Amino acid sequence: MLSLIREHSDSWLVKSILWMIVFAFIGTIFYSWGMGGATNSSGGVVATVDGSNISKAEYERTFNNLVNFYREQFQSQFSEELIQKLDLKKQALNVLIEKKILLHKAEKLNIQVSDAEVINQINSITAFKKNKTFNNEIYQNYLKFKRVTPLEFEETQREALLLEKIRNLIKFNVKVSPNELNEAFLIANEKVKLDYMVLPLNHFKSEEKVSPEEIKSFYEKNKERFEVPEKIKIQYVKTTPKDYENQVEIQNEDIEDFYKMKIANFRVQKMYKAAHILFKLETKDNESEESIKKSEEQAKSKADDILKKIRSGVSFKELAKKHSDDLVSGKNGGSLGEFPEGMMVTEFENALKKLNSKETSEPIKTSFGFHIIRLDEVTPERIKPLEEVKEEITKKLLENKTRQKMKREIKHLHLSAKENHDLVSAALEKKMTVQTTSYISKENHIVPDIGSNPVFFNQAFLLEDKKVGEPVISLESAFVMKVISREKSYIPELKDVAKLAQEKTQEKKDYTFSTTKSESFAGKISNGTIDFESTANELGLDLKHTPFFSRSDSIPGIGNLKKVKNKAFELDKGKSGWAFVRDNYYLIRLQDRQKADIPEAKDLKDLRKKIKLEKGNSVFQEWMDNLKESSEILIDKSQI
Repeated sequence: MLSLIREHSDSWLVKSILWMIVFAFIGTIFYSWGMGGATNSSGGVVATVDGSNISKAEYERTFNNLVNFYREQFQSQFSEELIQKLDLKKQALNVLIEKKILLHKAEKLNIQVSDAEVINQINSITAFKKNKTFNNEIYQNYLKFKRVTPLEFEETQREALLLEKIRNLIKFNVKVSPNELNEAFLIANEKVKLDYMVLPLNHFKSEEKVSPEEIKSFYEKNKERFEVPEKIKIQYVKTTPKDYENQVEIQNEDIEDFYKMKIANFRVQKMYKAAHILFKLETKDNESEESIKKSEEQAKSKADDILKKIRSGVSFKELAKKHSDDLVSGKNGGSLGEFPEGMMVTEFENALKKLNSKETSEPIKTSFGFHIIRLDEVTPERIKPLEEVKEEITKKLLENKTRQKMKREIKHLHLSAKENHDLVSAALEKKMTVQTTSYISKENHIVPDIGSNPVFFNQAFLLEDKKVGEPVISLESAFVMKVISREKSYIPELKDVAKLAQEKTQEKKDYTFSTTKSESFAGKISNGTIDFESTANELGLDLKHTPFFSRSDSIPGIGNLKKVKNKAFELDKGKSGWAFVRDNYYLIRLQDRQKADIPEAKDLKDLRKKIKLEKGNSVFQEWMDNLKESSEILIDKSQI
């Protein structure tokens, strides 16, 4: 997903993902942080859209929600580079602007959400259900726990439904013509296979070393590449939920309220233990109905014979080991282990439900073949009693309460420190520890105690000297900071970076030489001046071959590289070409092409849905862009 987002960072695809995230936060997840989570803002208006304000609090909440979403998705891969690549600050503002525009448009078109629709939406939320039915007590406990009134929650759901309704009005009215569908099917299912070799960009090195004059010229033209960036030293106070574990107490009443509110989370699914013996259908592609029917009869006959042996007392386990076509379970005497209700295909599951413990079924036909099923044990669905989950709930409540305590304490510290911008005295008064970083820059700011915290460092590099910044709060920690010293950026003299300048100049010379040489080979490959085999031998490269792959497949041995894939499907059989991707020249030759088969109705049905979704998203974004152009949008960039 990370590479997909990077590749399509400015497309409707990522915009659609961002909209899905916003819809999620508008609904249930939004409130899971308590009215959208704490904000670091003291007020202000970030933008106005046709006279409607977007507050700084709303903007920061949306930005932080997006940051937290991506942090949870990518975990160790999450970085400030990703935030900058996606430009999440701009994306957060754009989403809020589009939200305001949509709400205005809905009002003009008199699109409304009825009370009945809001009720149906709330009734459908799994967290509010008990025994698959909406439970008002759980709902009220949830609102009480989150300190939200029913009206506030219901109006937020109404807004989410309204936004979704107007989006769907545009998206679902698009049409897919038969020609579009057929063309898309042929393109999607056509396959090719390649001969290829990978020529790294640095494969060739210039034998000529750079001269002093070249080094000086390179330095003069690229001084900004040698710039020593601005550095700052930060004074900060850090606190974590763990700091307050001895200061909070969990009452029995809290535990009981949490249990009632989250009772759906303590449901244990119905579980089965079963074994089977599988008899697969021995069919091949494009077989006639008569052949398929014959294969079914043969598999059913085998199953009937084995069932007779089971009924006569022969060991199910031994028969499974000897005859089951499911080799994995067959080795274990047919055992499928324990699995939850709903995991197996419908026919298999329906047969299980009719069996008593230790009972064996008649042969059951599924898409896999014929099964003889033995039910070994059933564990009924149940709700875990309070006593069983009390320790788990206590731990969760402790996490919640210590986080709340952390937020309160860091905010109190901030208020105290902000009066005279004296973080040390304020921390001393509250018996909190002040720490100081070494000098850090935007490019290099590894501080182990702070970790990967983009919000912290974004604020740090925007903060005025000697001023206490707003609290930076996450689930794991909270900070108040102050920039106490700053070193301005500067460009050093050539003599001070002589070795680095020589290395960079040589890199540039080698790059130019290797690029010219590589593209010369690639060009000769493409126009047929030289052949693949001789080129591979001359350059010492491995000549490799792919199996057939389609446009939606990742290219075996190469990866899901769009440029390579596009070039592959452009080529005629036996022709060669090249693509430059990620510092590699991919030299390819089309070995063979496989046309798409005649589509079946089911294939076209699924494809129509996919095309309609993609087309709908694209049409919606185009419509949205037109609305933005005709709207009066004023942005206060100083607030971002």
